[in-house]
Formats: sequence, C-alpha cells, structure tokens
Amino acid sequence: MVLHNCSTTSPIVDTAVGTLLALECGLGLPGNAIALWTFFFRLKVWKPYAVYLFSLVVADLLLTACLPFHATFYLRHKAWGLGLASCQALLFLLALSRGVGVAFLAAVALDRYLRVVHPRLKVNLLPHRAAWGISVFIWLLLGALTYHSLLVSKPAWNATECHSFYPMAKTASITWQEGFLLLQLFLPFGLVVFCNSSILRTLRRRLREPDRQPQLQRAKVLVTVVLLLFALCFLPNMLASILVHILRGSGSCKVLSVVVHVADIAGSLTYLHSVLSPVLYCFSSRAFTHSYRKVLDSLRGRSKIARAPSLDKGSYS
Repeated sequence: MVLHNCSTTSPIVDTAVGTLLALECGLGLPGNAIALWTFFFRLKVWKPYAVYLFSLVVADLLLTACLPFHATFYLRHKAWGLGLASCQALLFLLALSRGVGVAFLAAVALDRYLRVVHPRLKVNLLPHRAAWGISVFIWLLLGALTYHSLLVSKPAWNATECHSFYPMAKTASITWQEGFLLLQLFLPFGLVVFCNSSILRTLRRRLREPDRQPQLQRAKVLVTVVLLLFALCFLPNMLASILVHILRGSGSCKVLSVVVHVADIAGSLTYLHSVLSPVLYCFSSRAFTHSYRKVLDSLRGRSKIARAPSLDKGSYS
C-alpha cells in the first residue's frame, strides 16, 4: 500500500534529475534533428536497417520533445499543475518513445545479425516496404501495450500530482506495468547481446586480412557502442524496477524515500539513449558522420564542405 505520510521528494535529487533531463533534451534534440535531415536529404536507397534507424530517430525526437515537461515536473519538486489528461499523455508518450527506441535498437541488431551471420536466408531479400510494415506494426503494438500498462484509476490522481513510472500501490495494473517495463528491456537487451556477439565472431573469421582490419575495428566499435548504450541507459532502470518491487512493501518511510530517489535517478538515465543514438548513426554510415561534421564546420565558420556519401555506402553489412 502507499505510505501517504511519507515524503518521496528531495530538493537535491529532484533538482539533479530535472537538470539531467533538461541536458538530455538540449543535447539529444539537435543530434536527432540532424539525423532526420540526413534521412530526408542524403538518403539514396532505403534498406531495411535504414527504415529501422529512421523509426529510432523519430522515437528519440518524440522523447526529447517530452523531456522539457518531465524536467519541469522534477524542478518543481514533483508538482504538476497541468491536469490529469496532460499528465497521462506525457507518461504515455515517454513510455512509448522509450519502448519503441529500445525495440528498434534490437531490430537494427537483428537485421545486422541476419545479413552478416546468415546472408543466404531469404528473409534478407525482403524489400524495404516489408520493413516499413514491420515498423508500423511495432509502433502500433507498443502503443497498445503501453496504453494498457499506464491504466490507473482516476481516484488515484489529483490536480497537483503526476505519478512517476515507479508507483507504490499494489494493484493489478501496476503489476502489469512493472512486468511490461522489465519485459521490454530484458528481451531486447538479450537479443542485442546475442546478435552483436555473433556478428563479431563471424567478422573475425571473415576479415582476417590486414587490409580489412579497419572494417573489423569499425564493427567492433559499433557493437561496443550499442552494448554500452544498453548497459548505461537501461540496466540501472531494470535494477531499480526490481528494487522497487521488492522493497515497496517494507512499511518504512526511510526505505521508501531511498527507493524512490534511486528509481528517479535510474529512470532519468533511460532517456540518455536519445543523446547517444547519434553515435550509433555515425558508425552505421559515413553519411551521418558527414552531416554532423558539416554542422560543426558551419559553426566554426567553414563554408566549403565536400559532397556527402549516400546512406547505403560505408556500413559493414
């Protein structure tokens, strides 16, 4: 049950979390906006992995658009004055964009795995239109599951509160919410680890010649970036969710406050992937590297930039 007389707010923790969320928005928005521009103006051939990366960019942009409101919520020490409907919409969009982002990170890893480890499978011959269909299905499926996971009875809300992703009441809907959160993180993480480790083993066998070592090193860096992205952004959140489930019924205000503070910090780290995703794009194709470099050069006052390569060149698949 909820310990109504306990305060789960801390000025230091709330300010730190709100500041981190604001920084994630400030850094993630331009990086993903440049990536979206690259898709629209530099993309020559839409391969399946490019379709999945595009959905990842859209999910990250949706996430960064929500972060200012989430940051304000914490900077006001968990005070929400915009009403129930806007709070529910914010939680839905945050959960949806995060879940979709994780799903498409896994989709990119699976597509790479099939093309590198099993290049002769017929599934690799699917047209990009099939990838669009898969992407739409993922968005619709996660939208429906996310909506169900956030169903909370109206009496549990009031005009000044907006429940976080770590509610304390033991109800069926919250049990489903916790289970869905862990499932949508654990499964993609396991899939990403399996796919990328298999890719590395295969590339080590195929790229033994000295002149192909740079290609192998590029693949290693890409795999490392993906694994670090998951480990840094999502593992703390998964562990915090488990901790909340175990300790929320302890009946101690002190324990409850510590658990909520840990969960708030770990939850804010999940949105860090919107900042780190552009690194993944750069190692996926030189077209993204050129786009980011062009922006940096423009900021430095350089005007002459070479023509960018197309997205279908420069990857290791």
